[in-house]
Amino acid sequence: MDDGLAHLISDFQKNVMAAVQLMYRSGIPLPSSCYNWIKMDIPVRGTLDGGGEYYKHGAGCAVSFEEGCIDFDFGEHGEIGEFNLWWLYQFAGNELATYGFDSETELAESLENALSTGALVCVGLDLCYLANKPSMFAIDIDSRLPGDVLPSRNQDPVFTLYAHTFQAADLMLENYRALSKKGDKNNYLSQREKVDHRIYLSTWLGFLRATCEGFGDLKMRLLLGEDRPATFKALIPMSDNLGRMMKKHADPLRELRNDVFHRREDASAVRQFFELGMDRLTWAHELHGALAAFFSRYRVLCEVHYLMNGRKGESDLRHQRLRRKKRAL
Repeated sequence: MDDGLAHLISDFQKNVMAAVQLMYRSGIPLPSSCYNWIKMDIPVRGTLDGGGEYYKHGAGCAVSFEEGCIDFDFGEHGEIGEFNLWWLYQFAGNELATYGFDSETELAESLENALSTGALVCVGLDLCYLANKPSMFAIDIDSRLPGDVLPSRNQDPVFTLYAHTFQAADLMLENYRALSKKGDKNNYLSQREKVDHRIYLSTWLGFLRATCEGFGDLKMRLLLGEDRPATFKALIPMSDNLGRMMKKHADPLRELRNDVFHRREDASAVRQFFELGMDRLTWAHELHGALAAFFSRYRVLCEVHYLMNGRKGESDLRHQRLRRKKRAL
């Protein structure tokens, strides 16, 4: 690929990244797909923090900000950084000659050559991307300013553990409790409901154990003390208490989890967990409640940090207020 074209593409993609970061900090949610962006209920035009402006159009957005003007689309899976001839030419503007091109025609010829050699790949009608380079996705954007140690929401392993593991446990427990309540009230469950009741119980316990394992793998006490803002140290006592609770019946719960998520050899793990006199089910309920309290407090601290550090796009509270305001109009 021509060096000038490579330089132009690199500068274009850096400015797209900067524009998307600014959009996110300004409170615009980032899409997981172009369809998500098209349907996103935000004003077509708006002002960004620092005086920049955006214009939402189709699958893309045009942004005018301190670094200049940039136009781009979100890809099928929320990719950013794809480009075409017009966007590159428009971005270069009066600086086209600094990239080694005297005209749009010369730029077009260089682009066609790069496509013919396989250095670039064309997707859709006319969008191109660099071959053998990892895609950039909008939801992976890190909008932090230098010195901000709290990870981006989508890159925070504590949020990942909460969203992908604990919430699964929480849903199964909710369903289990609902059927338990129904059975107690009516003194009856259908055969299908009995099966569901058993599935909800075992799956809840399986995901509860998976949450405990993730909690331990993250070395939560160390993470809170060394890899988060100082305010998060207030969670260390909760983390320590959870560690002690988890250890109490860790092995029986681990064996039960293996029995739930792997092919069952026999029912010994189930019998062991529900052994009379051990009251492990009460312990599991208490452990779940303590985990819920920890994650709730962690999320509150994150919300405060997002709002105090201009990370509006990551704030659930801000999005909820905006939704309530729209419904009131």
